[in-house]
Amino acid sequence: MGTILLQQRPFRFVDTLESWDPKTTVTGFSIEPDVLLLENGLLSEAGLLEHMAQSCAARIGYETVYIKHEPVKIGFIGQVKDYKIARLPRVGERLRTTVELVSDVFGISLCDVSVRSGDQFIAKASLKTAIKSD
Repeated sequence: MGTILLQQRPFRFVDTLESWDPKTTVTGFSIEPDVLLLENGLLSEAGLLEHMAQSCAARIGYETVYIKHEPVKIGFIGQVKDYKIARLPRVGERLRTTVELVSDVFGISLCDVSVRSGDQFIAKASLKTAIKSD
């Protein structure tokens, strides 16, 4: 994961890239006790959103490094819409997150992101992200 994400522990909120294709990416994350943005043993709303954003970054990072053969670039969250949380996940849970690319124009991507733990729905949002131009 180190080559496709710039974030490092303890601020890394994605630990596996389970699958990638041009439209759909699936990431995983095990919530450990030393992860930042925990509150009373639960991953906070901010931590959950950061996990979703890093899942989008993993999608872009994989494409940048392994398809385009370029170094990873810095990205930014431009917009979050329809952020819905069913519940906050707790330490010890394993998140599985699906990122569906809706559009990608001039380095600005719109993705629908859905987070699950086992068979339970955790959260979803639409994220617009941008890559820093050189």
